[in-house]
Amino acid sequence: MKWAINPVLILVLITVSLGFSFCKTTNPVAKATNEKNPNPKPSEPKQNIPLTKELRLTYHAVWVAKENFELKESISLFGTGNQYTIQLAETQNFTWLRLSSTDRENQSQFRYVYKEDTQNPDVSYFVWGQKKCSVQVYRMPGGEFYVRWEGIHNGFLLVFESSTKKIESPKELAKSFHELVLGSLDVY
Repeated sequence: MKWAINPVLILVLITVSLGFSFCKTTNPVAKATNEKNPNPKPSEPKQNIPLTKELRLTYHAVWVAKENFELKESISLFGTGNQYTIQLAETQNFTWLRLSSTDRENQSQFRYVYKEDTQNPDVSYFVWGQKKCSVQVYRMPGGEFYVRWEGIHNGFLLVFESSTKKIESPKELAKSFHELVLGSLDVY
């Protein structure tokens, strides 16, 4: 009896599956959407708009840009920090910026863009929340100024570096760079 049911069951399954393959939809809406192949719209030229406007320096510090920028480089520092080099708009005083973070253990190994041991920089200190930060201004060859902002937040050294050819006093340059950094740096 067991063998008698199996051929009948197999025959019914074959008939049902063949019946479904011959069925066609009669719904005109479904038919229209299936047959309609819309021509793809010509794509508009893409602009160089960054996908993100945030760069995470540490778990507690994020660079939230107020203007568009182009990310030039992104690397990990010592496995505990990050480093980004970004290109800012040409209308800015500072056209590039390097944002870096590292923990206390690696602060002595930190590599700055510009390090001059013979020149004493002009150093300005600013209040940053309940902490202090420093901005150092170095005179570079060719009339350019190198500017470095440094502050410590939750055990991480945050460093922002740039250069400019804008001619103003080192104190004013330090103040404008400090305002640029604080305008985009969010800490938690």
